[in-house]
Amino acid sequence: MKIIDRIENVFISVSILIATLLVIVNVVLRVMGSGLTWSEELIRYFLIWVTFVGMSTCARDNEHMSIEFIPQMLKGTAQKIVLAIIYAVGLVFSILLIWYSYQLVNFSLQTGQVTSGLGIPISVIYFIIPISGILVAIRYLQQLIKLFSNKGLENTLN
Repeated sequence: MKIIDRIENVFISVSILIATLLVIVNVVLRVMGSGLTWSEELIRYFLIWVTFVGMSTCARDNEHMSIEFIPQMLKGTAQKIVLAIIYAVGLVFSILLIWYSYQLVNFSLQTGQVTSGLGIPISVIYFIIPISGILVAIRYLQQLIKLFSNKGLENTLN
C-alpha cells in the first residue's frame, strides 16, 4: 500500500504545482495583454482531481470530518463497534460512489461530451471519480483490517 500512498502524494503535489504555475503564467500573460484561454478550465480540473484524490488520503490518515468524542468516550469492544460502523458506512459510500460515477463516465462516453475550453472528452475529467472511489474503498478496508488486527485501537484513532 506504500506505492498507492506515494502515487497519491505525488499526484496531489504535481497537480497543485502545475495549477499554481498555470495561474502565475496566465497572470503574467494577462498583464502583457494576452492570456491562455484554456488555462482556467484546466486549473479547475486539477483542483477537482486533487479534491477527489484527497478523499483517499483523508481516509488513509483518518482525517475525514467526524464526531470524534463518541468513539473516544467509549472503551474496548464498544469503541471497536462504533469505529467499525463508521468505517463500514464510509466503505458503503465509496462503493456507491464507484457505481454511480462509473455510470456517469459511461454516459459521457456514449454521448461524446467534450469540455468547452480544452475540447477533450468530459469522460477523462469524470474518470477521477470512480478512481477515487476505489482508493477510498481500499482505505476504509485498510482501516477495518487495522481495527480488527493485532494492532487494535491504539493506531486507529491516531
